Amino acid sequence: MNERILDLLIRYFESQKTLEKIYKSENSNVLTDYSISEMHCVDYIGKIDMPNVTKLAALLNVTRGAVSKIIKKLLKKGAIESYTVENNKKEIYYKLTPTGEDVFDAHEKMHENWYCKDVEYLEQIDDKNLEIIAEFLEKYNKYLEQKIKLQKGDV
Repeated sequence: MNERILDLLIRYFESQKTLEKIYKSENSNVLTDYSISEMHCVDYIGKIDMPNVTKLAALLNVTRGAVSKIIKKLLKKGAIESYTVENNKKEIYYKLTPTGEDVFDAHEKMHENWYCKDVEYLEQIDDKNLEIIAEFLEKYNKYLEQKIKLQKGDV
């Protein structure tokens, strides 16, 4: 039984990757030149106050070095620009350009469409089975979060 569940989880994750590519191309030509990491970085830059490399690394759950690479690509694509504040010229922050706003909006629309399609499917499942699924996902997410903390040495 465990092997079946693991195979199903692998198929699920592979399907999610494929669907993300499909939704990305369906929703906007704006997104075709952006990786998933770049889109998520744009998303956070558009949502948080005074985004910098440290904040973005924590939110994206990657190293500051990885964020720096993403930032470099986004700057080159003209999706973001950097700025400093008057009282702290040392710290660099980022904001979206009009191009970045387009990426941000298209990414939001992609997730809305994705959500609507999933809700349609979930409405077909009875409450008892939904509760079992929710319980499994909560426990599995906690397990994965613990594995991540162990890998990062946070525990």
